Amino acid sequence: MQFEKIAPYLKDPLVLIGFFLFLAFLFCRYVIKQGIVPALPPTLGFTILRTILLYGFILGLLLVALGFALKYREVQAGERTQAAQVAETRRKNEADLADRQKQEALAAQRDVLEQKAQVDRLDVELNHNLAVADQLRKNTTVMVGEFKTLSRIVRTPGIKILPILFPEKNIDLTIPDDQSINNADQTMDALGASGLLNDQLEMQKVTAVAGAISRTIQVTLSTVQSLQDPNGTRYVFSDSVWKGDQAAIEKVILTDLTPYQVSYGDLELLRTNYDIVAQHFVEYLIDLQNFFDPSKHLITRDSLRKILATERYTESLLVTYTKALIKEMDQIRSLRSKLSAQGHAPQV
Repeated sequence: MQFEKIAPYLKDPLVLIGFFLFLAFLFCRYVIKQGIVPALPPTLGFTILRTILLYGFILGLLLVALGFALKYREVQAGERTQAAQVAETRRKNEADLADRQKQEALAAQRDVLEQKAQVDRLDVELNHNLAVADQLRKNTTVMVGEFKTLSRIVRTPGIKILPILFPEKNIDLTIPDDQSINNADQTMDALGASGLLNDQLEMQKVTAVAGAISRTIQVTLSTVQSLQDPNGTRYVFSDSVWKGDQAAIEKVILTDLTPYQVSYGDLELLRTNYDIVAQHFVEYLIDLQNFFDPSKHLITRDSLRKILATERYTESLLVTYTKALIKEMDQIRSLRSKLSAQGHAPQV
């Protein structure tokens, strides 16, 4: 390590020249002292030679010292320059690192903002779908109310024949289907055994109420038909953001978007089922109207069997669909609450 520090000085020209002179005059002095060269008499020539040998020896030492000094200054200057370059390089590296970190932080911030904006767009679409689902809920509530009204009318206690034709257990969904569906043959037999078919007053009541029920059904039918949307243009669940922004959605890691994906599929199924429920309700109303239409004489074993089965099936559809709709709306609201708590969802 010490030689490595000295080596640069030994390559300096002044040091080499001085060292050479030092060795040369040292050698001359040695030759003279050994008597190899005869001693000169103390004359002017001797004085000059002695002076040359003396000062030449000193000159060599001075040149070596001067070379070392100049080289030392040069080395120090080089070390300072190198240190400055190292410091400048370090400063640039630190500045570059800081700049990269700043750029990465800005990119990460932009990415977070873009993710939040994407989630907000999904939330806006979610709000729209929630509004559509709420409208379907209101429509379904109207249909359920109309169904309950008709189920009470066709079981009017004052008309003794009606409760026999339409037993309560037929609309009690807590009773299993195989136990609740009334046997039309047994019902008609029970009606015949009751003697009510021979009671003129009761028959007149049935005839009178049949016309009233038919008119009520007609009004109800108009209401339900107004709630239908067979072309799918009035009650539309939107998925344009979900389908159109898939590339951006795949980059979202701030929020679990799985519930969104599930909600779109569930809403599509709800929309399809809404048409099915409304259509079955319309068909039930038409069958019920035909059943009570005196001009068609459709109160038979077969027609009774059909209307009882249709009534129970329609009620089951309405109840099941209403529960599914309410459940899906609760899930959407829960998702919105979760997003709001995370600071992603806009307050609406």
